[in-house]
Amino acid sequence: MTKKQIIIDAAIELFAAKGIEATSVQQITEHCGISKGAFYLSFKSKDELIIAIIEYFMSNIIMDVDHAVSETANRTDKLYVYFVKTFTILSQYTGFAEILMRERSTTISEKLIEKVHFFVEMANGNLTKLLFDVFGNQIEEKQYDLVVVVNGMVHSYAQMLFESKQHIDIQKLAETLVEKTTILAMNSELVFLKKPISLPHASESIPPVVEIIQGLQQACTYSSNKLEKESAQLLIEELQSDTTRAAIVLGLVSNLEKNDKFEWYCYLLRKQFQ
Repeated sequence: MTKKQIIIDAAIELFAAKGIEATSVQQITEHCGISKGAFYLSFKSKDELIIAIIEYFMSNIIMDVDHAVSETANRTDKLYVYFVKTFTILSQYTGFAEILMRERSTTISEKLIEKVHFFVEMANGNLTKLLFDVFGNQIEEKQYDLVVVVNGMVHSYAQMLFESKQHIDIQKLAETLVEKTTILAMNSELVFLKKPISLPHASESIPPVVEIIQGLQQACTYSSNKLEKESAQLLIEELQSDTTRAAIVLGLVSNLEKNDKFEWYCYLLRKQFQ
C-alpha cells in the first residue's frame, strides 16, 4: 500500500468519526504514524487530500455501478442491478458516504465543489443513458424529472440506511425502487424540468485531456510492469497528437485497465472514445 493510500484510509476513518472540519492534519498524521512533512510530500493541503478522497470514493461508485449495469444483458434487469449495486457500495462506505451527504462545510474550496459537481454530472449522464436503455424513447422530455426523482429516492433511502444502523434488505429495496421508477416512467404525464439542472461550477462531463495525461503519468510511478509503462507512454503520446486515433487509444487502454491505478483514467477514455 502506498503512503498516499495509507493517508487516505486514515483520513476517511477520522472524517467518518469526527467530521471533515473537526479533523486536523495533525490528527491524520498521528493516526497513520507519519510526520507532517511526510503528509505534505503526498498532499499540498487538507483540501487536496479531501479532493483525492472524493475522487477515490466517487470514481469507484461510478465505475462499479456502470460496469455492473453494462454487464447485465437483460434490459429489464438493468435498473434493478443499478439500485442493488448503488446501495451495496454505499453500505460498504457508510461512514464517509454519510459525511458527504450530511456535512455542510464553510471552508470547502471552490475547486472541491467543482470536483463534486463533475462526478454528479457524470453519474447523472450514466443514469440518463440507463433510463433510455430500459424505457426507450417514451421518456423523452421527462428524463430530467426522472433523474431528479431517482437521485432523490437513493439519497433518502441512503440516509435511512446510515441513520438506522440496521441491516436492510437491499434486494427488496431495489425491487421497490424499480417499481416506483417504472410507474413514473410509464405513466407520468406532467413534466416540470424541460432541461437538465445546470450546477454552479460544473465542469465538463469528461475532464480535459491534460488532466487525464497527468493522471496516467502519476499512475506510472506506481507500476513496475514494463508493458504497462510502455503502453501508458504510447497512450500519452497519442493523446497529445493533433489527430488522436480512437482505435489506438482503446487498444492501449486494454493493456492498462486491469491495474487499479490506471482504471479510472481508462474508464474516462473509454467514455470519450468508444
